[in-house]
Amino acid sequence: MSAPSPFLFACCREGSEASLKADVLRRHGTLLTPAFMRPQLITWKARAPVDESFDLASPFARVSGLSLGPCKTDDDIAAKLVERSIRRVCLHVFPRVVPEDGGIDWSPLDAIRDRLAAALQKGGVTLDEAAEHVVSIVIDDKPDAPLFAGLRKRRAGDPLPSGGLPRIALPGDAPSRAWLKLEQALAWRGWDKLDLRGQTALDLGCAPGGASLALLDRGMKVIGVDTGDMDEAVLRHDSGGFRHLRIPLAKLDAMKLPSAVSLMLCDINLGPPEVLPHIARLCESIQATRLILTLKMNLPVYEKRLDEFVDFIRGFAPGPVIITQLAANRREVCVMAGGN
Repeated sequence: MSAPSPFLFACCREGSEASLKADVLRRHGTLLTPAFMRPQLITWKARAPVDESFDLASPFARVSGLSLGPCKTDDDIAAKLVERSIRRVCLHVFPRVVPEDGGIDWSPLDAIRDRLAAALQKGGVTLDEAAEHVVSIVIDDKPDAPLFAGLRKRRAGDPLPSGGLPRIALPGDAPSRAWLKLEQALAWRGWDKLDLRGQTALDLGCAPGGASLALLDRGMKVIGVDTGDMDEAVLRHDSGGFRHLRIPLAKLDAMKLPSAVSLMLCDINLGPPEVLPHIARLCESIQATRLILTLKMNLPVYEKRLDEFVDFIRGFAPGPVIITQLAANRREVCVMAGGN
């Protein structure tokens, strides 16, 4: 009897299911056939052998891996791992349904993780945050639904937070959602742990100031570029570290800016073909240690050209270059470049 066909899974932001399916089809063709779909969770049946090292390589997949399928009991998870001779794992427990404002109640999820950790250890599986294998347990919004389990090997660009979901919510007094996108991007790369005090950031498309405020609160000096008005919380920040250049990106003279910045970020509501040449021009004169670029997918054709855009970014950006769709993104993706 032949072995059953393997399945893969991916979680994505609400509303990006169609984009994820189309992107996987472009990248993998007929190897993968869509199987099961719920909001923010998709599985595919593989027509050839794949294992937990297989990478969907789609920026629309916040987290992905080999599907272990629904598990009716906690002991089922340990049994499936032992069957694969996997005895040491990192355990991630996170919700299937994720609000874009980051407002997740983690208390019940942590209780489930503690319960599962005890079951895994009882079943002969050791928990280790640095383990090669990561087990993803996706918790449904229906209390009686079985646990969904996935498995992957760690790979370059993996998100550091569980399920790619930093425990960050949008504050009520934030000037814009750019605050949350910036904080999620920092956490994804582990840059939220850096001491950025006194360092300089260049914020392109800064108005009304969500990302600028987050950086000022981290002790950075911020040069903001935007023709729009800035929020008073930014203009009157206690640090006095904000400088506003009220000019369009196309007219920004790099020679009047610092020759080096710790972080360059861009969140402008224009398509990548319009924005990226200007970023490349600035990077010819300004040494940026890290980049965080929000690419607007406001035309369907831009999703098909994502690899082209990322290849262009690799031509001028510090490496490594990682692309993903953050939970707080909408019709856009986030490119992070540079190291620690």
